[in-house]
Amino acid sequence: MFLFKKNPKSYLGIDIGASAIKLVELEKEEQRHKLKNYGIFSLKDYLKESWYKIPSASRKLTNEELAGIIKKTVKEAKIISNQAYVSLPVYSSFSTLIDFPNLSEKEIEAAIPFEAKKYVPLPISEVVLDWSIIESSGQQKQKGIQVLLIAVTKEIINDYQKIIQLAGLNLSALESETFSLSRTLVGNDKSAIILIDGGARSVSVSIVDNGYIRMISNLEMGGLKLTKTISQQMNISLEEAEKLKKSLSSSQSAGQQSAQLKEVVHSVLDAVIFEIRKLIESYQTKYDRKVEKCILVGGGLHVPGFVEYFINKLGLEVSLGEPFARVIYPSLLEPIIKKELAPSLAVAVGLAMRG
Repeated sequence: MFLFKKNPKSYLGIDIGASAIKLVELEKEEQRHKLKNYGIFSLKDYLKESWYKIPSASRKLTNEELAGIIKKTVKEAKIISNQAYVSLPVYSSFSTLIDFPNLSEKEIEAAIPFEAKKYVPLPISEVVLDWSIIESSGQQKQKGIQVLLIAVTKEIINDYQKIIQLAGLNLSALESETFSLSRTLVGNDKSAIILIDGGARSVSVSIVDNGYIRMISNLEMGGLKLTKTISQQMNISLEEAEKLKKSLSSSQSAGQQSAQLKEVVHSVLDAVIFEIRKLIESYQTKYDRKVEKCILVGGGLHVPGFVEYFINKLGLEVSLGEPFARVIYPSLLEPIIKKELAPSLAVAVGLAMRG
């Protein structure tokens, strides 16, 4: 039997975010995912003061810079796998649901380029199209078929291909980060769930229903917006505002925060929640399906009382995402994984799981 036993193969998920580049290496052990390695490279430290200019084009990292960072992180973390699964941020793609009559998969495939012209706000020759059929039931099944269409510009695809090639890795797949989050956070849950990923640049919001992604949206209200609002309202520098925001991560500091700071933080969270409620109401009205749960990930907007605040405002069952729930890892890592790594590594874990 030992003659046929192969060494487990590992897979690398790479999430290129606005505040950090995150890598997770997983391998399969007895049909379970096992954490082999991970690495996080902070772009805040790398860019210093100019990090606050993101997402302006003036401070966009070059392909060569990003490739160098990935290469350095892979080397320092001693990551072995060269099979890279890379995320596409929601703000870099376009997505929509398209209704079709009851056609075969081949007929839908032939019709997609023509239908896409009605929805994609760019010439079809400039984008790469991907799509998946959403399984319907009941009345919807009788009406026809729904297809989730995603379009990404060829320029962005080419950039990512070049970055991974320059980093000395093989690009196995590019995937919208929503699919990575759904894979690791939702699992086999068939209820209607809203996923909220609060990043530095923006907040991505998606609804997963019956295991299928039904809606993807992006709000330009990330952690940087919170930092800039604190800076403006409290008349302090961006660097001081960022430090103040970071200090809120400890309960001791949270108890000392001023009424003004609470007001500023809540004003940003309220704006985000207002937009999320509109998306939920629109979905529930259109599909007559109640959104029951909310899962939060990402460190961009995470402040003390974050979950409780969302529960009060949304009236849903709200929880922090646990991307390592189905991953084996050393027990020594449990405190740091639960408190620090889980929210920021959710996308990278989902990417490596795809492998």
